Amino acid sequence: MTFWSLALIACLCGMLTMAMYRGTADLESAGRIVKRLLAHLAELRLYANEPALIWGAQLAAMRESARLFVVMAKPSLIAALPMAWLLVQLHSAYGLAPLPLGEPGIVTVHFARALDLADQAATLAAPQAIAVEAPPVRVIDRGEISWRVRPLAAVRGALVLKFRGEQLTKSIESGPGGTWLSPRRSRSVIAFLIHPQESRLPPGDVNWIEVSYPEALVRLGDLGMPWLAWFALFATLGAFLVRPFLKRRNAA
Repeated sequence: MTFWSLALIACLCGMLTMAMYRGTADLESAGRIVKRLLAHLAELRLYANEPALIWGAQLAAMRESARLFVVMAKPSLIAALPMAWLLVQLHSAYGLAPLPLGEPGIVTVHFARALDLADQAATLAAPQAIAVEAPPVRVIDRGEISWRVRPLAAVRGALVLKFRGEQLTKSIESGPGGTWLSPRRSRSVIAFLIHPQESRLPPGDVNWIEVSYPEALVRLGDLGMPWLAWFALFATLGAFLVRPFLKRRNAA
């Protein structure tokens, strides 16, 4: 995923969020509350040697903070769930990198039950360009089996897990570039809504299958930063760019 696509998405999010706050929050009241809050905070420095005045200023600042919370609660609640879902998707697209060539990665299978002797026969098959290097490691008390894999060439394919006559698949990607990665495939409905890149696992013994993709930096030339830092920067820029138009519209 490219830097400019992230910048565009962030700007649009900032614009939409600013428009939503303008339309649903009483920003005039919020502004007055902020001014009173700043005045009470200034009192903390002016009357540093007056304990009674300091105590009163602290209580007043707490009251104004509570009022500000109430005023901003409605738009914040409206934006919370959509924004949280979007941030998870952006992390999969910009915050994770495919498995690097020649470097080991971990594939973990989490079972919905305790492991037993029959699970020792579980096997993991990978695309030809990815080597399964070592026998699986079983963590009995956590119900997990993990394999170490090592990409030898760039590939976008599927892992195949076989156990007890069942067969499950999980997408895997290695090499430069990368797309909307799916770190985990789960049978949970909620987990599927969070990571909809792959279909749900069928009902059975396995809760989820996960590939340990490394964290990625989004680069602009030689400057690389976490995607969330770029997102915050351009979302703020988008909010400031759209703000004059919203003021003009409200004034009209």
